[in-house]
Amino acid sequence: MGRENTGVGMIPLKLETLLAGRTVEQNRVEYKEGWNPNDIIHTICAFANDLHNVNGGYLVIGIRAEDGIPVLPPKGLPMNILDSVQQEIFQYCNLITPRYIPRIEVINYKNTGVYLLYLWCSAGDSGPYQAPVDVYAEKGKKKDRRMQYWIRPSSLTAAADREEIAELFDKFNSIPFDDRINRKASVQDIRRGYLEDFLRDSRSSLADEINKSSMEDLLLSLEAADETDTELSIRNIGVLMFTDRPDRFIPGAQIDLVKFNTEEAEGSDDFFEKTFYGPIWKQVRDVLDYINTNIIEEKVVKIQGRAESERYFNYPYNALEEAVVNAVFHKSYREPEPVEVRIYVDRIMLINYPGVDKYISQEKFRTGKARARKYRNRRIGELFKEIDLSEKQGTGITKILRELERNGSPAPLFEMDEDRNYLETTIFIREGFEQTMMSEKMSEKMSEKMLSSRDLIVDGEDGRTKFLVESTAFTNLEKERLLRLQQYMIKFQNINSARAADILDIQQKTASRLLAKAEKNNFLESEGKTKNKIYRLIS
Repeated sequence: MGRENTGVGMIPLKLETLLAGRTVEQNRVEYKEGWNPNDIIHTICAFANDLHNVNGGYLVIGIRAEDGIPVLPPKGLPMNILDSVQQEIFQYCNLITPRYIPRIEVINYKNTGVYLLYLWCSAGDSGPYQAPVDVYAEKGKKKDRRMQYWIRPSSLTAAADREEIAELFDKFNSIPFDDRINRKASVQDIRRGYLEDFLRDSRSSLADEINKSSMEDLLLSLEAADETDTELSIRNIGVLMFTDRPDRFIPGAQIDLVKFNTEEAEGSDDFFEKTFYGPIWKQVRDVLDYINTNIIEEKVVKIQGRAESERYFNYPYNALEEAVVNAVFHKSYREPEPVEVRIYVDRIMLINYPGVDKYISQEKFRTGKARARKYRNRRIGELFKEIDLSEKQGTGITKILRELERNGSPAPLFEMDEDRNYLETTIFIREGFEQTMMSEKMSEKMSEKMLSSRDLIVDGEDGRTKFLVESTAFTNLEKERLLRLQQYMIKFQNINSARAADILDIQQKTASRLLAKAEKNNFLESEGKTKNKIYRLIS
């Protein structure tokens, strides 16, 4: 059977399989001999509503049916109207609210020159859907613009009555976004490695089945996919947990981190940015690894008269872990805004969109006494618990408060606007920590210490080092950074701005300016054009 793709996408179920009636129940198929806009748009709307959860249905235009059975061979549609009919289908589908477009193919039936339009109307995710009584009216007839919810109680399309409309609303309201089918994703987008890593880390009995089960079976067992007439349909939870780039299917499914190195923060260009991709559970772990490695510091204080020293951190890891998990767990994946982690000199701020539901008291939320009646992402919470990324539901804020108090840290700040469009969680640095690697004024003491370090200055008598230490052209912070780069260049001969930025954990343009200044002041020399310029120490 020849196929001509309309650009909307190939339909997995072959038309000949559908016509044979072996795979799909007849009440999920509608055959139309010709192009009748009103009937066809109503049927598309009904399949999208999928009242009985049978995963939508199929519509074939160009075939007559008797008692629901296709009459073959088909008469087909005139070839010269195929384009105009498709355009009208798209035009009239725009009248469906919310907008819904089926997948369409043009079929050259058994290469006989008989053309059919083949539509796959999968169950919608954003309903319930309604369409006008008349999307089209003959000349001289008044168009009935009343909107109706269309359903298929059996093998016929009909307008829903009051009870059926209530049932439709219950159906769509009861399915959280993370449990809905993602129409953009397929089994090929799932990475078995991530699936296996998750199962090994979990307490799931499926961990014992990894080597015995297919990926499809594992996804079905985790309820991360649904069986359809052909291949599996991947749910949003499967996309979020087991694809390498969930943001390509669900915009905003990522974490954006920015670390400001000066007190001026957004007013300065001295900052470091990184975006964390991958499965959302891995994003959480990677962000926490970055914070644990680059941000968290421990201080040990000897107390006179006591055998044990006092130990505390600038930021307690457990509080930050809970804050990051909460932001990823509670964000709305319907919205394209990513989770933001903003690291300032004296605080760490996490932002997710939107904030908590309006029925939750802000005061109770801030004190950890609020309990949600329902969760925005129930499935994310279930799977996060399996790998110990979350505990009991509703305990996140309580744990943050407890861990901060235990560390002697200030109370956190939770901010939302009146409409709860966002939630900002701010965790402040504990008293007693130097705010290092920030503004030049604040970095003075640290830089002087580093400048006198025998470990950092490879050879204290080296002319280059002596020149740099005594130079008045650089700030102490710049000297400290250049000495770190000097160590690298002694070992590897040269450096570029990208590598310098990695070593210093700063933006590349900041590293470029520092290298250019060092060249201008005869500490470095360079070769190559701007984009590929490399620097080396002056002999």
